[in-house]
Amino acid sequence: MEEIMEINLEEISLENLEIGNIVHGNILMVEKQGIWLDIGGKYNAFLDFEETTPSFRAKLKRGQIKDSVPLLIQSINHREGIIYTSQKRAIEKQGWENLIWAFENDETIEGRVKEFNGKGFIVEVGEEINGFIPLNLIDIYRPRNPNNYINRKVNARIIKLNPERKQIILSVRSVLEEKLEEKRQKLWERIKKSEIVRGRIREVSDEGLKVDLGLGILGTVSYEELSWFPIKNIYRNFQRGDIIRAKILNIEEEKKEIQLSIRLAQPNPWEVFLERYPKETIQQGEIIKITSGLVVKVDNLIGFVPPSEISWGRLGNIKDNFNVGDKVKVKILDVNPENRRILLSIKQVEPNPWEIVDEILKEGEKTTGKIINITDFGLFLEIKPGLEGFIPKRLLSWEKIENIEEKFKIGDILEVQVVEINKENRRLLLSRKALLKDPWEEALKKYHEGMNVVGKVIGINNQGVVLEIETGVEGFLPNSQKGTRDDNLDLNLNQEVEVKIISIDSSSRRIILSRKALIKEKEEKELEKYLLQNLPPRITLGEIMDIKLKGRKENKIDF
Repeated sequence: MEEIMEINLEEISLENLEIGNIVHGNILMVEKQGIWLDIGGKYNAFLDFEETTPSFRAKLKRGQIKDSVPLLIQSINHREGIIYTSQKRAIEKQGWENLIWAFENDETIEGRVKEFNGKGFIVEVGEEINGFIPLNLIDIYRPRNPNNYINRKVNARIIKLNPERKQIILSVRSVLEEKLEEKRQKLWERIKKSEIVRGRIREVSDEGLKVDLGLGILGTVSYEELSWFPIKNIYRNFQRGDIIRAKILNIEEEKKEIQLSIRLAQPNPWEVFLERYPKETIQQGEIIKITSGLVVKVDNLIGFVPPSEISWGRLGNIKDNFNVGDKVKVKILDVNPENRRILLSIKQVEPNPWEIVDEILKEGEKTTGKIINITDFGLFLEIKPGLEGFIPKRLLSWEKIENIEEKFKIGDILEVQVVEINKENRRLLLSRKALLKDPWEEALKKYHEGMNVVGKVIGINNQGVVLEIETGVEGFLPNSQKGTRDDNLDLNLNQEVEVKIISIDSSSRRIILSRKALIKEKEEKELEKYLLQNLPPRITLGEIMDIKLKGRKENKIDF
């Protein structure tokens, strides 16, 4: 047992060294032609400079070789105890062994692209070992300018290896695709957990967008999901290469495709609008279209004012009162984000005039209004939109009006007096007559009993005839006072007739007229005139005395 323990195992291994094996040695001495190395045991190894690699010689010159050096045994001189070695062949052998290992285990290796020969790239994969990468395998996509790859370090996988012919075919593309697939899978997992993603537009069509979310993972945005607002021309709003932000709607695991929405990645404008402008808020808008109501833009959103919310008053033709482009104040009545609808009101910007009628009008005061309706029994006036009043026929004028439409037209502006305000029933009684001068004030000064006047027949009834003496002043001609038997006057409407005032009652504003008295007066005057023209002249007492005196004188002379 002790004899066995005394055997030097290192010496046994050196004695049995074979040409082609690799040993390691430490540098003992550097000579002009080569290097002496200690490989252990009684043999020394000699390494000729010609059997070294350029990189080894450069490190040796700089004194950077500290570790043992791999050497391939080329020959052994047992007599002199010298082993002749090659460092470059040892490196080459180790390199090929590493390449075979990598090939058999499908591992990647690193190389440096040296040159392009027209068909592919010469790649240095180890000292004194070159491989070849076909042009279509240098990258995922076929390169446009191969020279851009020169001197670039690449990771590649060996797809064909022939050590005897020293042939190595490599592929960078397979490594990149593998890494890309790993990244794609990680990206896919991350996308699945995301709600909002970013992507670059890859294709624009009438149907929508195709979006690259990275590493070839595609997303699609349908036309309906492009925006909260209608898009007339998709090509003006989206361009290939644009970066977009979108919300994930659906994920197709097998195809690894995703349905996206750009619209839902942005806040709902109607929800934002509702937060910014709560109900009952008053804002300014612009009329952009006139339909049955008004389409109004408020802060870039579209709202609608129905006809019932345009005015408190009678609307008429909307286009007569509003034009596209007009600025209007509106009240926000309702915002429905789900239906994307905004309901607006113009009339409710101001309170209902009937609710504040006490602040607008007072009984007895003057106001103005526009005629909006004419009836047989009076006029309807609009004092302000939603606040209408009525003038009965009897309060239109002091004069008698038979046909109101002949005197007044729709749209005329009248000054009136407020007679009565009934807020509860929303009734407003007005009078135009109260603001006109009372003709009876002058009539009482102008006319008196016994005065003859000419009047126009404005009414005939069973009791007699109503005559208009002047505007606002009427008289009544009873049947009993129409005339005598000899007066065959047949009275008709609008006929003028001369009569005599026989009675004036200022308290009741009543004038009684008589045709009979007028005729009697005229007959008496005619008789008086006749008598004056046909009877002898009247003789006074003095004239009679003068005649007697003259007669006496004459008689005296004769006798």
